Amino acid sequence: MRLASHNAPDMNAPARPAVTVFCAVWHKQPNKLELLKSHWENLKQQSVQVEPCYIFDNGDTAPDWLDAPWHSFSEPLTIYEAWSAGVALARTRYVMNLNMDDRLATNAAEIMLSQLQKHNATLIGGEWIISFDHAFQTQQFPVSEVKQTGFESAWPPKPLEDAQPLRLGSGTGERGTFGPATLWDLNKTGRWYPSYFGNEDPILSIGDSVFWRHLMSQKLRMARLPLVVGRYYSSPDAQAEFRPHNDEETLRTHGVHKVSFAQQVSTTFDHMLQQAPKTLPIPRNKVETQSRDLAAKMLALFGQTTQAPAEERRTA
Repeated sequence: MRLASHNAPDMNAPARPAVTVFCAVWHKQPNKLELLKSHWENLKQQSVQVEPCYIFDNGDTAPDWLDAPWHSFSEPLTIYEAWSAGVALARTRYVMNLNMDDRLATNAAEIMLSQLQKHNATLIGGEWIISFDHAFQTQQFPVSEVKQTGFESAWPPKPLEDAQPLRLGSGTGERGTFGPATLWDLNKTGRWYPSYFGNEDPILSIGDSVFWRHLMSQKLRMARLPLVVGRYYSSPDAQAEFRPHNDEETLRTHGVHKVSFAQQVSTTFDHMLQQAPKTLPIPRNKVETQSRDLAAKMLALFGQTTQAPAEERRTA
């Protein structure tokens, strides 16, 4: 599997962003370019500068107008392999995922980061308004209070009968999740994101839940922000979280593999880290130590070969 990287950020810039926001750009995504354009505009409208990291798969490439860091893998990726790649390739301490069809409030990254730091938390999630059409994806809106919203536990979600905005229940804790997009500290989690079950099957739909459970099992502090930080697009016919899968059963039977796609990418780029250790720090913790011990097996499984040239490297 080949990886080509483009529009690398200037690591010597006098004021570097604190947060990377990564996004999986699935090669079969409907209205892909339209969504990508408004997604990129949404990130540029943030009240603090954020660093984008777009992950393309199946050899897909970005349009000429995407003036942002992007990476293309030559083969299809699951969404959690793409998120893992974002974790591995981020050049900042803090990272956040944002799906192609979701949008952040204009001051969401700033407020979430400040609250994460204030509470000395590892990960933070906020509240989201559920939308059932695409109109919000080109709109600008600030972080707002939840008091004018309603909650309904049904899943898949349906609009409320009284036309009141429907909240997801992540920032309030009513649903038990942390949101479709969360912000976390790589210095505390390490560059690891669950990609495979213990039997090496890919995780298809519950990677975020597995990640949160892992952090809680490590006694790392998690925070919820009871403010509306974004808009979540719900489409049961099109989104991965609504597709049939056996993830929960496979998790119960086989657990989670200690190696993620992030480790495979990072291991491949070890020579790059040695050349520029200050520009791409890789924190070490218990999880990463265990992951490194198992990385060789996974690399062999996926057919690791020799390194490609600097602008087009090969990953497992």
